[in-house]
Amino acid sequence: MDDLNVTLANNLSVIFIFSGIIFLIMFGLVIKLNMDLTRMHERYRRMTAGAEDADIPRILLEHANNINAALEESQKASSNLSRINDILKRSITRVAVIRYNAFHDDTADLSYSIALLDEENSGVIISSLNGREFTRSYVKPLVKGESPKYKLTKEELQAIQEAAIPPEDRKDDSFVGD
Repeated sequence: MDDLNVTLANNLSVIFIFSGIIFLIMFGLVIKLNMDLTRMHERYRRMTAGAEDADIPRILLEHANNINAALEESQKASSNLSRINDILKRSITRVAVIRYNAFHDDTADLSYSIALLDEENSGVIISSLNGREFTRSYVKPLVKGESPKYKLTKEELQAIQEAAIPPEDRKDDSFVGD
């Protein structure tokens, strides 16, 4: 036993330093754990904000229900958007107007042709031939840019060509050609 006391007495400074190092390491770990616990407590507080009862399973179930409801709404919106896009493809979205002098007299450019087309270039062409003493109007159906029943004039063809250009590809904002 005396040998143990002598060994401890001789190495007391080493044992004290070693104990101090262990204490500092343990103190550092306690500080880190305290910081982690504070961070987790803050996350928990944010997650349960607005909840009367801080019941984690109930909160998670409520969040899952909210996510499912949002997914259903998103699917409905996507379905509606698809339906609207289908309707829009068949809607008149391309328009061009060509003014001209149909009789080559001094009545100026009183005549006109208006092309009203959908995305597939189907629709109608409306032409009005205006002279000094009369006006004639024509409406011709169009299927994919052509009239299946009626012959088209060069002005009507020009209006169809201009209207067939998608709005996003037009050089200017107007729909009126000369």
